[in-house]
Amino acid sequence: MLEYQLMPWILAHQIIRDNQHLSVVPVPLPDKSIATLNGLRIERFDFSFQVPWKKIEREQTSQTISYLAFKEGVSLLITNPSDALNRVKSFQEAAKTPHDADVIRQLFGSKALSSNYYLMAEELTATPSQVKWWTIRTENIRSFELLTHKSIEIGDSSSIYLLASETMHGFQFGNPAVAPYKVELDLFDRNDQQYQIMISGKDEQHPFVSQPEINAIIASLRPIPHR
Repeated sequence: MLEYQLMPWILAHQIIRDNQHLSVVPVPLPDKSIATLNGLRIERFDFSFQVPWKKIEREQTSQTISYLAFKEGVSLLITNPSDALNRVKSFQEAAKTPHDADVIRQLFGSKALSSNYYLMAEELTATPSQVKWWTIRTENIRSFELLTHKSIEIGDSSSIYLLASETMHGFQFGNPAVAPYKVELDLFDRNDQQYQIMISGKDEQHPFVSQPEINAIIASLRPIPHR
């Protein structure tokens, strides 16, 4: 009986040991200024955005991912939004009975299950401090589930920032002014469609993009109207 009660706590601590950044939670951007961009406008997977860089040196695009390397030493990895996992829908489909649906709703909460953005927000605000051996089992199950997905989302990033523009909101993993200087953007539009862009540089010893430039990239992101 004791092992049954403590198993979620034990599993949660295994996740915590494997990722030292799980205590990090989303915070507001320290710099919300928007730079003026004079680079290319990139069009991929039915959406476009402008970048600071002007010449593509190498590119490779499949149905799911597009990789662009610029002469300036920067690379982008762009994920096809149509391949983004709709996790809220997956939870709903996993509930075979009304009881199953109630259990899932009790674990994550109605707000978290109202959109993929809110579900990610719930995951990213979970912390190891919420895992306690004396907490009721369902609370530790919830923490284990949230921290498991947070560990996947955050990777090796030591910072998470809240993002918002006129058309998008989401999260930025990584600080462009702090080594290793790579940044991942997870953005959601008003229809809860997810967009993922990873920005990295050849030289991991120096910054290659500023926060105002990243803010400008986000502000420039637009869907491409279907002709």
